[in-house]
Order: sequence, then structure tokens, then C-alpha cells
Amino acid sequence: MTLGTILNKLPGRTSSKPASSVQGWIPIEDIDQYHMSRRDKWHISAIRVYPKNVDLLSLRERNNLVQSLREVVNGLPTHYQFFCVGRPVDLDGYIAHLEQLKANTKDSIRKKILSSQIKEAAQTAISGEALETLFFILFASLNKNELLEQVKQILIDMKNKGLNGYILDHKELMDMNFVFTHPVQAAFERMPEDTRDFIPPQLLNPERMKLNG
Repeated sequence: MTLGTILNKLPGRTSSKPASSVQGWIPIEDIDQYHMSRRDKWHISAIRVYPKNVDLLSLRERNNLVQSLREVVNGLPTHYQFFCVGRPVDLDGYIAHLEQLKANTKDSIRKKILSSQIKEAAQTAISGEALETLFFILFASLNKNELLEQVKQILIDMKNKGLNGYILDHKELMDMNFVFTHPVQAAFERMPEDTRDFIPPQLLNPERMKLNG
């Protein structure tokens, strides 16, 4: 399920005439610290949940984990959706390390091996074959302050049950949207640091842009 489908299914989203531009198609109007604002005035906040390898757990530990998740979900006080998305693994650091090893070695055979590994890693990064799956829980409410307080309490309840995660801030919300809107670029680059008031792809909040001149 795509991010656009999930955002549309959250409460308050109504159908409208098909948009003629990307800006009109994306329901998000603005992204601020710890929340997104939709065009219909609903606010979205998100928690990234760290995955656990259940194969490393005993049967009793698995059952306890499932029961803990059930208790957390049953206690959720607001509207929510689960969102999973694959993001290409950032191999820049690994490639840079190999290039440094190649530059420091005088062995011609080793240089050829390192060159082959660098080429293979670069092709893997560009193709997007090396993926990590990100797990999020999205929450929606018309009251922004109430939403943020609820999400904080939900995160505390999760951690008390042994479920680790964190609330997405402005940059991480932008990054989540960048992975969705730019799947090809996300295979070999991260979201631009200097996005200012633009939400990729070039979606902006006119009111905030006026305030910032």
C-alpha cells in the first residue's frame, strides 16, 4: 500500500476532481516539526518502529511480543494506519571505504579486486537491489496539539512493552515523503539537505513562503 493511499484512507479525506499537477495530487500541504498538515486540515504524525528478528526469539518470547503489540494497538486512542516502505540502503560509506583501501594499496591484484567490488557496490546502489524495509505507524487528528501528546504517550507505552521506535521529526518526515515521491533517486541519493520550505517534489506552503519573504 502506498503512502498516498494510506493518507487518503485516514479520516477526513474526501474525494475530489483529479488534480492536474503533482502539487494538487499530493494531499500534504505542509510539513512542520513532528507532524504533517493535509489540505483538509487534518494533521499526521508518525512513529518509526524498529523491526525485531523473531527467528532469534523463543516461542514464548514471540508470543509475548505479539501480545504486547496487541495490547498497544488495542489501546490506541486515535486513528492510525501502518505504513511499510522499502528504501535502498546507503552504500556511499562502504564504497568510500573501498576506494580508500584501493588508494592505499600498491598490490596490483588487490587493486583489481577492489575495483571490481567498488563497481559491483555502485551498480547495486543504483539498481536499488539492496533494500531496507522501514516500518511506520501514522496517526491522524484534527487537533494538532492533542495528536502530538497522544503520540508521545503511545511511544512510551510501546517502549514499556519492549517495542522500540521514535517519533519522526521534520527532516525524517521529509525523508519518508522523498522515498515515496522519488523512488528512483532514493536508490543512489538522499533527500537534499537544503529543502527550506519545499516538500519534494516542489510542493510548498504559500503562507509560510510569504512570511519568509
